[in-house]
Amino acid sequence: MTVNLSCLWIVIIGASTLGLSPFSILQLLWINLVMDVLAAIALASEAPHPTELRKERVNLKKDPLISPIMCRSILAQTVYQILVMTVLLSAAPAMFDIQYNLVDTPLYTTGVTGPTYRL
Repeated sequence: MTVNLSCLWIVIIGASTLGLSPFSILQLLWINLVMDVLAAIALASEAPHPTELRKERVNLKKDPLISPIMCRSILAQTVYQILVMTVLLSAAPAMFDIQYNLVDTPLYTTGVTGPTYRL
């Protein structure tokens, strides 16, 4: 959820300031795929503690799905990731002496044998 929220805001900020999204559609799909798969593996591979099995079941009608502590953690990590990505989006080319501009630099060049992608 943290990665999805921070990517959402970076796409909105990038699109409103630069005129286009800093992430392509395939990059966003890859981010979601990797983060969701890693979270699912972490949840599926951890064996429950025996005392947790004896506890009372969670009542979804009464208990919230996201607790206040989880909400604070999600929001704090989202704000941190948004700040770091915004700084890197705007200042990284100058900080690291990269001759790259998100708006002007093409992602690939066409050649005789077809498109050649630059990394």
